[in-house]
Amino acid sequence: MSIPPLITFQEDFLSGKLISKEYVHFSEIDCPELDVWIGRVVRSISLEFLHEILFTILSELLVNGCKANGKRVFFKEQGLNLWDDKDYARGIPMYKDEFGHNRKRVFLALDHSNYKITLSTICKEDYIEFRVRNNAKILPEEKNRILKRVEASKKYKNINDAYRESVDNEESSGLGIVLIHILLRNSGISNQFFQLMTTDDFTEVIIRIPKQLIPKENQTNIKNLLLREVNSLPPLPPQIQKLILIAKKKDVDWHEIAAQVEKDPAITAEILKIANSPLFGAHTPIISVLEGVKRIGLKNLESIFLTLGAKKILNSRYAKQVLVWTHSFKTSMYARFLIEDRKKHLKLLEPAIISALLHDLGRMVLLSLDLSQVNQIRVLRSDDNNEISEWVEEYTLGTTHSEIGHLMAEKWNFPEEILDVIRYHHKPWQCKTRNNILCQIIYLADILANIGRGKGNYFTVEPEVLEYFEISSEKEFRDMQDSFKLKFEEHREEYQNLLA
Repeated sequence: MSIPPLITFQEDFLSGKLISKEYVHFSEIDCPELDVWIGRVVRSISLEFLHEILFTILSELLVNGCKANGKRVFFKEQGLNLWDDKDYARGIPMYKDEFGHNRKRVFLALDHSNYKITLSTICKEDYIEFRVRNNAKILPEEKNRILKRVEASKKYKNINDAYRESVDNEESSGLGIVLIHILLRNSGISNQFFQLMTTDDFTEVIIRIPKQLIPKENQTNIKNLLLREVNSLPPLPPQIQKLILIAKKKDVDWHEIAAQVEKDPAITAEILKIANSPLFGAHTPIISVLEGVKRIGLKNLESIFLTLGAKKILNSRYAKQVLVWTHSFKTSMYARFLIEDRKKHLKLLEPAIISALLHDLGRMVLLSLDLSQVNQIRVLRSDDNNEISEWVEEYTLGTTHSEIGHLMAEKWNFPEEILDVIRYHHKPWQCKTRNNILCQIIYLADILANIGRGKGNYFTVEPEVLEYFEISSEKEFRDMQDSFKLKFEEHREEYQNLLA
């Protein structure tokens, strides 16, 4: 089944229409199409952090369904009655041996059977629902084993605990069910969102993912605290405001701006560092402010001054700002590499560099606030975890760093293109302004820059974005990422100086 166009998929899914895929061949389960399909579902409703977890869970359910179907075909081939206790006892060791030594033949036999598995999802008001349906009636033995695994999973904190106790995985159906429950539970999703349905015509597992993990009242309280925090941010420093006003003047000249910059030693140092950095393709070092502002360019100075003002305020206020700036500088350079590599939209090179520097402003607030309500999120962690996923934290808070960053940027009167990038850098398809392409650039650069941190891959990128940048295969994507990483590492010392 081919992947539907993005807009149609989103409209159908968000309107509550059932979206389905059928699997007959076992090999289809490993198809990248499944990864892309899950990515579209979770991105539609801002549950990106569940992408890999859901891929693991749904793959496990689909594979188990194929194994169950393979068993039925095998028993028929051997002239055995699956529902007869004696035949079942005789046939299971034979099937295990055949599956272990000739798995490919087992699954090829499914091609000539009437068995199939259907994966479907639907968006409800309070949750999204995934159903994996097998058009085969479940055996009492199979059902009892699944229910036993569901019950057993409650005592395990992680999959290693399950392995250590050597859960009986006869027919490879034991640890998979335990894994599913551990993954769901450690994502904050309780066992009540797992359901097994059986009839004479089919067997179906239902996974329901709630859109909220804490009560709406608590989310509202946290949102209000965040809004108060944003509203309490001071205005940009007076000297920065003055520089911005000068930069906006139609008749401004280089000497006037340079003279004003030189009145503040700290701003002078920052301008020279930026002008000499790889952000602006610096090759020949410069030591004068006049040459520095010329290299940056008049049209970029307002945004650079805004960046310096925001950095000054946030660095003095939030403890984890270095982590965010480090990633932001990396994304900025990856945006430059992307534009130069694809030779598309060279006119957007400098706006992309600057907007990438500011795309994660809101994350500083979310990562640094000491909110009492956030303690409720700690129940989502297993005891041996040291940190909580920022995606889980945002999911639980009921807001995102993009929303908070947009509020901050509005407060400081950032230009429209930066506002759009901050708001839509994870969902460029939602940007309906002339800045859509700029948002796509930062979206892809952000993912490429994050891969080294274990976030994202070729299959998590929206297909239309890959197509737009003419990236047609996973290999091409990986080669691009490797190339950008090498270029970035060449200048790592210079980036670290920018953060000083």
